[in-house]
Amino acid sequence: MPSPVSLWTQRLPEDIDRRLEIAEATAREDLVETHARLASDLVDILAPRMAFDEAIDRYLESMNLEGDDAEAVGTRAVSLLSEQEIREDAAREATRRWGFDWRYATPLGALRLIQRLRERSAQEQLWLELAAARAEEKLADEHVRHAMEFVDILEDEVDPTTAVELYVERLRLPEIRARIVYQRVLAQLAETLLPRLDEDDAPAAAANAAPAPPASAAPAASTAPAAAAAETAPASASAQPADPSPRPGPA
Repeated sequence: MPSPVSLWTQRLPEDIDRRLEIAEATAREDLVETHARLASDLVDILAPRMAFDEAIDRYLESMNLEGDDAEAVGTRAVSLLSEQEIREDAAREATRRWGFDWRYATPLGALRLIQRLRERSAQEQLWLELAAARAEEKLADEHVRHAMEFVDILEDEVDPTTAVELYVERLRLPEIRARIVYQRVLAQLAETLLPRLDEDDAPAAAANAAPAPPASAAPAASTAPAAAAAETAPASASAQPADPSPRPGPA
């Protein structure tokens, strides 16, 4: 049963549906190629430690690739290796295994061997985690590019969020990767779809937003003359001469 996201695609025009199918097929091919190149890089990193087929299996496991997807990526990754690289890998096989060494024949030597094996395993695990993190970033960029193509194809049919949801569903992205792709595509669309102020209106808006002067400033200016007059009033009154005529006393 079709999901609610893809149910409306049954009513799309034939040319739009064909363009979506081509875009989906192109995305799958590009993703296989990206996976194969990343797996090939991991083969080069782990070449001193393990054979190329084991390194590819480690990559497939770390990226949770299974079934047909794992087979396609593994086959493509092997095809990227040259004959010289395969010969060099076979020549290194004898140096990868830990043969018997008299230094490890004692109890202390056995402890040292166990410690070295643990350190080697921890280092390999770190390399795998770093390679997986880098691969996730590369794949996210690839998914965003193809999801934007879905948005362009369906521009006149549905809103961009629905187009991205359709891409995520058709490519069967894991939940975490789907959220990353959805977030990045919408962040790119926000740069062009969100409304902005015109450059001509920006200065006027800034002037209207300027703060008004404090209300206490106006009364202070208006009362300044009155205060000055009050200060000069006593001085003028004391400057008047006293009346020299005697006043009548009480009757």
